[in-house]
Amino acid sequence: MIEFQLQADSRILRAILPKIREAFGSMGKCSWDTIFPCPNLADEDFSDAWKKGLQEDASEDRRSLAKVIMDPRFKHGYIQVDEKDADNLIRALSELRLTIRENFLSEIEDKELETGSFEMENEQGSVKLGYFSYLILAEIQERLINSCS
Repeated sequence: MIEFQLQADSRILRAILPKIREAFGSMGKCSWDTIFPCPNLADEDFSDAWKKGLQEDASEDRRSLAKVIMDPRFKHGYIQVDEKDADNLIRALSELRLTIRENFLSEIEDKELETGSFEMENEQGSVKLGYFSYLILAEIQERLINSCS
C-alpha cells in the first residue's frame, strides 16, 4: 500500500475538489482510438480489439483515480493507493491534468503554466482553481512515481 499526505492545506483541497470532480466527469468524452489510431484498420477484428483494449484500459485507469478523488480523506490531503493500481492512477492523473489544461487553463502558455510565471491575481476564479488542481494532481503523480521507483 502506498500512503502519503499532500503538502497542501485542506482548505485548498476542499476548494479545488469540485473542479477536479468536474474535470473527471468530462474525461470519458475522449475517444482513445482517435488519439491512438489502430495501426491496421484493414483487419476488422484487430481494429475492434484495439478499440476495446483502449477503452478497457482507460476505464481501469479512471476507476483507480475515482477511488482516490472520491475517498472522503482526499479533502484532508490523505492519499492511499494499492500498489497494483499505481500505474493506472499515474496514467489517469495525466489524463485528468490534460483535461484541466484544455478546459480551464487554455489561455495560459505551457511555459508559464509549468513555471508558474503568470499573474494569477489577474485570472478568474475558475482559472485559479484549475491551476491549483493542476498543481495538486502533479504532486500526487510525482509522489506516486517516487514511491514506485
